Amino acid sequence: SSHPTMMAESLLQITALRILLFCVISAILFSFGILIYRIVSPTILSFPWSMSSENSPCRKREKEMTVVFAGSFNPPHWGHFVMIRYLAERYGRVICCIGVNPNKVYDVTPETRAQILREMLSGSDDGTSCKNVQVEVVTGYIWRYAKSQNASLFFRGIRTWSADGPEEQHLQILNTWGPLLYGPLVWPLKTVFLEGDPRYRRVSSTLVREICADSQRRRDSDEVSRLVNDESLSRWVPQCVVERVVEAYG
Repeated sequence: SSHPTMMAESLLQITALRILLFCVISAILFSFGILIYRIVSPTILSFPWSMSSENSPCRKREKEMTVVFAGSFNPPHWGHFVMIRYLAERYGRVICCIGVNPNKVYDVTPETRAQILREMLSGSDDGTSCKNVQVEVVTGYIWRYAKSQNASLFFRGIRTWSADGPEEQHLQILNTWGPLLYGPLVWPLKTVFLEGDPRYRRVSSTLVREICADSQRRRDSDEVSRLVNDESLSRWVPQCVVERVVEAYG
């Protein structure tokens, strides 16, 4: 009589192990499915950017969240500023991250770019508060730094998905699988792509650098002085940092 009982117990154990194994495999496949879906169907926030009503539960939750906005900001310009201003209004804490490779030599250092961005945010004269925004230079993986700050979302600014999508998708793949491989087994943050305000889609860091480089080619102090006060440059860069940008990139 003990033999059938032992066989029944063994069958129950085997069945339990099979169910457990099935649940584990299902969970892994489901998780991988979520990550693959994020890559093939990215979250794109088009302009005009959404904002929950002031007293809604969703808005209250967002005001308790930390988000990371990563970019080279080389240099920062109006397109960056309006995105950061939106994130600062929507979320409780915004961290603007500038990544740095210690083995790379930069024409303008990440620290200089970070300082220009800080001056841009603190020098706003439109009454907008960006006091909940901090600017950090990060060595190493930005996703790892974001995790250390308990960030909930990872934002990337783009002009449009059609213009910047292929390059950004490559970075998204790295930010998706990197935490799993090098974390190790760290669940990656969701990436949200913030499409630019149409008023500033012509603005790019490359354009600003070209304008400043043109002033250097002239090697004329009067021309540089004119550029600093020229309204054309302030169309791309807030006036409060025009001089700093020309000094760094001219």
